[in-house]
Amino acid sequence: MDINDIAARAAAKIDAARDAKVNAVKTAAASGVELAEAAQLLAAAEQKYAKDYQAALRADWTESDLRGFGLDAPTKKAGGRPRGTKAARQTKANDDASREKEMIGATSDGE
Repeated sequence: MDINDIAARAAAKIDAARDAKVNAVKTAAASGVELAEAAQLLAAAEQKYAKDYQAALRADWTESDLRGFGLDAPTKKAGGRPRGTKAARQTKANDDASREKEMIGATSDGE
């Protein structure tokens, strides 16, 4: 057997093994990209569902009604600014009104 033939067969075997490794990484990377894209789509769909579910509740449907239609409560809350409690909003509105009255009183006293 010729030394060059042996070396060529060894190089071919190494090349085939390297190509198999590279292809495995390419396949895993492609799956990783698909997974990331699917996760983004899922997050967007969950957010939309949460908003739509809240809109249904604001349209005077109850959670029990929606469950009866086969709609489960969203696992994640809809985004946005927290509303706070009605009492907290009432207190803030009263505080704002009091400050406004004080300012009006201060300007009329100064004249």
